Amino acid sequence: MADLQDDDPDVYAMIQKADTLGTFQIESRAQMSMLPRMKPARFYDLVIEVAIVRPGPIQGDMVHPYLRRREGREKPDYSRPELRAVLEKTLGVPLFQKRR
Repeated sequence: MADLQDDDPDVYAMIQKADTLGTFQIESRAQMSMLPRMKPARFYDLVIEVAIVRPGPIQGDMVHPYLRRREGREKPDYSRPELRAVLEKTLGVPLFQKRR
């Protein structure tokens, strides 16, 4: 386990093609259909991938704005400067819920 890489380009190429059957968290049909659209290239992309394919972000219409921003077709909107630090990694789209 100590020798595993978290940035292996061959692994990410496989993930981007949705060749993930049997891969924990990204093997469902919903996850697999999002992978080619999102094209994860690093670990944090996978964190976002798993978070975005959930009922809250889907029903809250957060998926398409995130994808447009990721593709550079829409600028991130933080609505207030204070939110930039919290929402910058997700391009201004609230995807995570913090529990206390």
